[in-house]
Amino acid sequence: MTMKLYNTVISGNCYKIRLLLSFLNLDYEKVSINLGDQEQKTEHFLKLNPLGQIPVLEDQGRHIHDSQAILCYLARTYDAHQLWFPQETIAMTHVLEWLFFANQRIASTLSAARAFHLIKKPNIDIENATAMSHVSLAVVNQHLKTRNWLVGESATIADIACYPYIALAHQGKIELDLYPDVQAWLTRFQQLPRFIELDE
Repeated sequence: MTMKLYNTVISGNCYKIRLLLSFLNLDYEKVSINLGDQEQKTEHFLKLNPLGQIPVLEDQGRHIHDSQAILCYLARTYDAHQLWFPQETIAMTHVLEWLFFANQRIASTLSAARAFHLIKKPNIDIENATAMSHVSLAVVNQHLKTRNWLVGESATIADIACYPYIALAHQGKIELDLYPDVQAWLTRFQQLPRFIELDE
């Protein structure tokens, strides 16, 4: 049974999943969901994810939603060496910290600013989103001053979870000039084998 990813190209959360699928060299089928036509709210899609949100991964008869959950599932299921989601307790805990950071801080700041400017999403306090984006970036920059990756000695799903909306910060009119360690991390990430761009 072919693995399927229900997604849209523009979504940073969907991009996270495509990145890990590429890094793991997994074959899958992309199923494009047109958000403008509200395809994520159709009866068929709501059976896959009652929340009506993308991405959704279909694998071996299972349907998994939420990008952070999908990252964990793929890493645990298909990474035989457990490098992307290390299972040592402290390392795993730190990876989860960054997954929560991506889901809470980055989603409400950098992702929100991008949504405001790129797709004119309403009901976003852009001044607050912009200001808090810089707070989030300062946290990441400080953390990366003494390390190459967010957790451990190699890239993990922590890096994948945080990468898209930081890399796309310019689309939210957030400049990264003040964050040289973040910029260096982005460059390292983009040099990983099997890295793909947003539109691939």
